[in-house]
Amino acid sequence: MEFPTNIQVNINVSSLSGVEAKEISVHSGITTLLGPNGSGKTQLMRALKQAISPHSSAKKVRYISAGRLGPLETYRSNYDGQRGGRIRFDDAQYGNKMSLNYRHENETVLGDFGTLSERPDILIKIQERLKKLFKRNIFIEWDGGHLRVNFTRVDSDTNNYSSSREASGLLHLTAILAAIYDDEVGAVLIDEPEVSLHPQLQSFLLQEIKKVAGNPEEDGKKLVVLSTHSTEFVELNSVDELASIVFCNDVFTAPIQIDPQLPEFRSRKIQALLSRIGQEHKLALFCHSPLLVEGPSDQIMCSSISRKMSLNTEAAGSQILPVTGKGQFPVVIKLMRLIGKNPVMMGDADALTDNLDIISSFTSLPQANSIASEMGHRDAPTFSRNVYNDFSNLVDSNWSDIEPFASLHSYWVHRDLERDEIIAKRRAAFCWLMGAEQPQLNDVTNSQDWSSIKTRLLMLLGMLEKLGCFILRLGTIESYYQYSDQLTADEKPNAASHEATSILSMETSAIENSYGDIVRAIRYASNAEEINEAEAIREIVLAITTPALAMISPSTTEAELKSSSRNMFGAKSDLFNLSTKIENNEIYLVVELNTNILEVEGFPLEIRKGDNPIDEVNRRLNLT
Repeated sequence: MEFPTNIQVNINVSSLSGVEAKEISVHSGITTLLGPNGSGKTQLMRALKQAISPHSSAKKVRYISAGRLGPLETYRSNYDGQRGGRIRFDDAQYGNKMSLNYRHENETVLGDFGTLSERPDILIKIQERLKKLFKRNIFIEWDGGHLRVNFTRVDSDTNNYSSSREASGLLHLTAILAAIYDDEVGAVLIDEPEVSLHPQLQSFLLQEIKKVAGNPEEDGKKLVVLSTHSTEFVELNSVDELASIVFCNDVFTAPIQIDPQLPEFRSRKIQALLSRIGQEHKLALFCHSPLLVEGPSDQIMCSSISRKMSLNTEAAGSQILPVTGKGQFPVVIKLMRLIGKNPVMMGDADALTDNLDIISSFTSLPQANSIASEMGHRDAPTFSRNVYNDFSNLVDSNWSDIEPFASLHSYWVHRDLERDEIIAKRRAAFCWLMGAEQPQLNDVTNSQDWSSIKTRLLMLLGMLEKLGCFILRLGTIESYYQYSDQLTADEKPNAASHEATSILSMETSAIENSYGDIVRAIRYASNAEEINEAEAIREIVLAITTPALAMISPSTTEAELKSSSRNMFGAKSDLFNLSTKIENNEIYLVVELNTNILEVEGFPLEIRKGDNPIDEVNRRLNLT
């Protein structure tokens, strides 16, 4: 089945460059736009509404906005704060006869319910689904020139009731079904089809969409474009389905869409990965920098640390993604980069000690050689290869130097006795080196060699972290446990859950100290500044305290301070209570925070008249 390709759309972006041309290719019946809020998906959809028209087989193009229930809010809610208990449920109406002429152009449910009034065949199709699946029936009628929509329950003896009393999800579903069943429409664009729909309803809607999606030249088929934040509307089983996803990053950059003919996407590994992609992998499609970890235990720990330390991983555009085994890292990293993501990896120590396959995914990055050069090395691949080879040779030749210490690590304790012990030695040796203090290194035979290789390994790890590759220096995630058994081989997710629960009661400084490698990986992936309400409030504190300090005297009253502050700053001044105090013949301005909403330590502030308020406020609020 052939579809139009290279549809060019012009989007008006609020920037100095003005109108920017962006291209979208339609490879199948359904094209899906993915991206964070503010990435330009809605603008792209609106531009597509015009650009896709020549490819809709001379049929209508229907655009359905995310706020499609908006016209009903005057009948469903206290929209102006003055309704009290007088919500106008029974007054809901969906336009008049004249509005039917514009039902395909109307971007709200008014257009879709207008269609139901004109098309009894579509109405019957929807009624059957509502009856059998949701025990509802829908009735369309004209009342005094206005379109009314009522529902009734078929599983009980109840009267008809106004559509404004029905669940939002059912209204959304009914309207969208009317649009996709409408054979007068050759292309339908739906912004956030998941609005108000629980996951099972989303899944049902997608299946109904798939039934009508196709070439508009065929009877009953239409092009469908979805803009969504829901994984339920993303199916990813093949390269062809991946090619129908458009990744939007922001309004100033071109959307990313892969060419399904690229050789990289025809590899067996990529094909196998796409065929088994699950819900967790689909979540990563919505973020900018997925944090790839080895398994469920790593995910549990990272999620707990992120929450405790308010690192806002997901909100900042990342997603913790378990790839189920380090062998999957290279193919997942490759796939994520091809679709425009910036993957970050947190791997066990064996991701470095066993071979260079995984870290080469990062040392081959364009910026890797520049970072290596700044560290005094010719290039990143040569640097990593030399360190790896020298480390391996030292362990293979001098294992006995460190065996009494390294053999205590879980890599050695739980080694596979039927496999090559060289691998277990390298793993255990690396982890012992990373945890060993200098005095301990001085006590082993060939101490200078071991100290030297540790220094070089640390340099290599530092370079890798700048590239987004984080190696757990103590081994596996279990090696960092403070409360659970570090040598556990069974029930790993249970042990991780226990550790994660304990983390919630720890001080952040203790978390930094005990789980530093993990914290650095999460911070790199989230790349978000810490939320600090002290910074947010600093300017207004300075604005209010500076004139207050200038006017205070031993006789200044709280009322005078309040009045002056109110005159200059209005309602913002109500955030603070100002007063004075005398101590050792010095007069101080006392500033109390008059809210429990803001989380700011350091109040009340006491600033001596004559002191620099900037220095004092920064000091008391722990700001520099």
